[in-house]
Amino acid sequence: MSSSCFLIVITAALYGMPVDVLPGSEPSAEDSIPIGKARYHPSSRSIEADGYLNLVSGFVEYLVCTPGTKPHETLVALDCDPADLQTALLMLGIAQARSPESEMDLGPLTGGDRVIISLRFRVQDPEGRERIRTIRAERCIINAPMAREMSRCGFAFTASDFLMLDPPPGAPEGTVAAEEFMARVTGEVISLCHRPWAILDNPLALPYPDGDYFAYSEVLPKHRRDDPPEVTVVFRRAVAADVDSSAIRMELPPREKDPEIDSGGTNGAREGRKR
Repeated sequence: MSSSCFLIVITAALYGMPVDVLPGSEPSAEDSIPIGKARYHPSSRSIEADGYLNLVSGFVEYLVCTPGTKPHETLVALDCDPADLQTALLMLGIAQARSPESEMDLGPLTGGDRVIISLRFRVQDPEGRERIRTIRAERCIINAPMAREMSRCGFAFTASDFLMLDPPPGAPEGTVAAEEFMARVTGEVISLCHRPWAILDNPLALPYPDGDYFAYSEVLPKHRRDDPPEVTVVFRRAVAADVDSSAIRMELPPREKDPEIDSGGTNGAREGRKR
C-alpha cells in the first residue's frame, strides 16, 4: 500500500469511515509474525486474523466467536485459536480493563486500554466492480433503540482466563480435572453484551443483559449461505482521537413523559375529588 493510501486509511479509521480500495491495495501480510493463525504486524502495531461472516442482518450478541459458536447471533466466525489471539493482543502492550463478573453485570467495563477493531472484506461498487472495504466494527452494528450506529467507543480488553474444569460426563474413569482456556471452551471471543470469558467486550454500561444490537446490512456484503463472505478482523491499540469519550453507556431514547405524572395531573385530580 502506498504511503498516501495508508494515510487515507488511517485518517478514515479514526473517524470510523469505511474505506474502499482496489484489490491488491490492502495492507500486505509480508511483514507479519504468525502467532498461530493470528498475524502480528510490528510496523503498524496491529493484529490480523481471518474468518467469515455468519450473517449480515438480525440481532447480534457477539461481534466474534469461533466457527460454529452461536452463529445465529454472531457477526463474524474467526478461524483462530482464542489463546493465540489473546497472546497477539498482549504483544501490543494493551492494559486489561475490568472484566464483567457475570452476564448480569451491566456496569461499564472501566480501566485499561481500548482496542479499535476493523473488518476488511470484499464488496461491489454501484458499477459492479470489486473493492476491498475496511470499516470500524462499530459502524457495522446498529443500536436498535436509537436506530443508529453503535457509539464509537472501541472495545475493552477484558482478557479470558484459565480455569480448572471437571471431566465432562461420560469421560473415561480416572480422567482428572484439566486447566482450560475459557474463551476456547465457550467460543466467545468479542462480546457486545458483557460475557465474563470473552477476550474483548463492549465497554459501555448496558440497559439489558443481552444488549439490543443488530448487524447493519447496508455496509456489509451480501451473504451467501453456502459461500459466506470472507473477512479479516484487524486489531490495534486505540489513541485518544479514536474514542468518543462521552460514550459511557448504551444510548436509549429519552423516556416519554406521562402527562398525568409529570405535570402533576394525577395529584390535581385527587385534589378535585377531595373538594
